[in-house]
Amino acid sequence: MAESVKPRGLLAVRLRPRRPALAAAVAVLAAFAVLAVLAPLFTSLDPVATDTSATSLPPGSPGHPLGTDLLGRDLWTRMLYGARTSLLVGLTTAAITVGLGMLAGGLAAVAPRWLDGLIARTADILLALPLLIVVLALAAVAGPSLGLVVAAIALTSWMPVALIVRAELRSRRERLYIRAAYALGLSRRQVLWRHLLPGAVPPVASIAAFEVGHAILTESTLSFLGLGVPPNRPSWGNLLTEAQSHLLTGEWYTVAVPAAAVVATIIAVNAVAGAISGPSEGRTW
Repeated sequence: MAESVKPRGLLAVRLRPRRPALAAAVAVLAAFAVLAVLAPLFTSLDPVATDTSATSLPPGSPGHPLGTDLLGRDLWTRMLYGARTSLLVGLTTAAITVGLGMLAGGLAAVAPRWLDGLIARTADILLALPLLIVVLALAAVAGPSLGLVVAAIALTSWMPVALIVRAELRSRRERLYIRAAYALGLSRRQVLWRHLLPGAVPPVASIAAFEVGHAILTESTLSFLGLGVPPNRPSWGNLLTEAQSHLLTGEWYTVAVPAAAVVATIIAVNAVAGAISGPSEGRTW
């Protein structure tokens, strides 16, 4: 009996409709994206400009809706431009992670046994390598930078994608439509791109969404440790780092605002990830 399973297209990602929490999550992400991209329309101030006459102003101060920090920099402006950096890190890292993972996993699934084993063992070794060691090694060579953060997170995150793609493709490559494709004269590369990789898109898309949140949280952590984005470039992680000195002075808002943005973004991204080719029908958001 011929199989009835049909491979999906590369962009055939199914989102479960009519989920209020999912709609809210998408709205949160869209709002942050719009604020980040159109930041100059929402503020006329320079995110790194200091004003010694307006230091440590509380939220609601004239011209400073979220207040200012110890150097008189407007927190609303720094939040907007910080969103640019943090979202850029999340999206860029997710794209590189998925690209590397799908390439390595797809190659392992159709390659000779020795190359398959080499890729799988390399992924296993890198999975055991702590992120902080990679960051320290790269920082020692290039110094803290936005590229360092993206490279470090991507180099320590592509392995789960590769292993999932490899397992998914290995389970599909003996199916009848794959054998028929080979019988019709298609090459391994053609079979990989036309018939095997599309079937791995749903689980990989879910991982990609989770990776956006993971990268944003990791950037915040690395910046907090002084190993991430340089201090002269606003990011949510840098705002949290700078807010350490405010905790003892009662200026809670300098910590609460960027922390709330990070938490809200990660929760929203995880909600979207859970809705991509999601679990059982009985689950609701």
